[in-house]
Amino acid sequence: MPKPVYVYKDVSQAYQRKSLPGLRVLSFFCYSLPLSLYIVKLLGAALQKVRLVRGSSVKNKFYIAAILYIAMSMRFPLGTVATQPQSAQGDGIFTPRISPVAAIDKTNRPMTVELPHPEPSFAALMVQGKPTGDSYIINFSTGSAGGACVYSGTGRYLIESTGTLTFQILADCGKLRRAYSYMICSLDESLRCSEPPWWYFKDRTFVVTTQGVAVNGSTVYPWKDTSLAPEQLQAMAANIKSMKDRFRNDPHVVHSRLISCRSFHPSTRSYEIHEIATTCLVKSLCDGIPKVDSLHDGDRIDWNSPVGSYVKQENKISDVSTWVCWIRTQ
Repeated sequence: MPKPVYVYKDVSQAYQRKSLPGLRVLSFFCYSLPLSLYIVKLLGAALQKVRLVRGSSVKNKFYIAAILYIAMSMRFPLGTVATQPQSAQGDGIFTPRISPVAAIDKTNRPMTVELPHPEPSFAALMVQGKPTGDSYIINFSTGSAGGACVYSGTGRYLIESTGTLTFQILADCGKLRRAYSYMICSLDESLRCSEPPWWYFKDRTFVVTTQGVAVNGSTVYPWKDTSLAPEQLQAMAANIKSMKDRFRNDPHVVHSRLISCRSFHPSTRSYEIHEIATTCLVKSLCDGIPKVDSLHDGDRIDWNSPVGSYVKQENKISDVSTWVCWIRTQ
């Protein structure tokens, strides 16, 4: 029975290359004040000839944008952010997604207190005072803030607005802070992992509770604000349910149960997804597939079970150390 295979790789360099033409256009536009003024004059005259109900509003917005461009070319005191040399376009699996950390988080995301070395996979990396290899600087007319980044020696767990349980490694960059984020798993509406944890967390278990994030069934890392956590978790669960319901109720989607597998390739920072349908339009084609009725979405496949043996046989797997499989409903 044919099984689709999808290959996903880190495309951060492609994102960087794709942004270069836009930067060249901006640099050309802002190269000189006379050229910028001339272009603004021509476009302004063209706008006057266009009959729009809200034409004056459009024209005013255009002039504001044009003035900002000119200010950039004249080096007027606008705040700019400089980051060196890591890219923020990591995949969140093998390479981190980088983001600033606000002194007061207003996103209403549930997050734990900051913890010293909670994840063993990063113990050698997140040593307090160790340079991250990049910097985070904001330049102002009166000076600059930030600097070279060093690991603070702490990390935290949080749930993103997309319903993804995430681990963040924290760093200090002068008086500014940054987070280096790695995906753990996607959560379902009961705030349970709907898939096995990703590469750096694949041998661990995570459970979200009203008290905090329980790791490996023992250690519970408490929420930063225990009074707000229940309300935040309830809102997050409702948001995830709403997203899932839109997908479930889509008449154009054919729903089925699948055995999903990931095979990781750490050396190339890539992975493959292999999927096997557990139901067939022609029943005889599914005769060899073991029953999965007792398994729930997100349940990991035991390699020593009949289902695990079947998956190894179908995918010709001899070494399961870089593989993980589970049940999911499409």
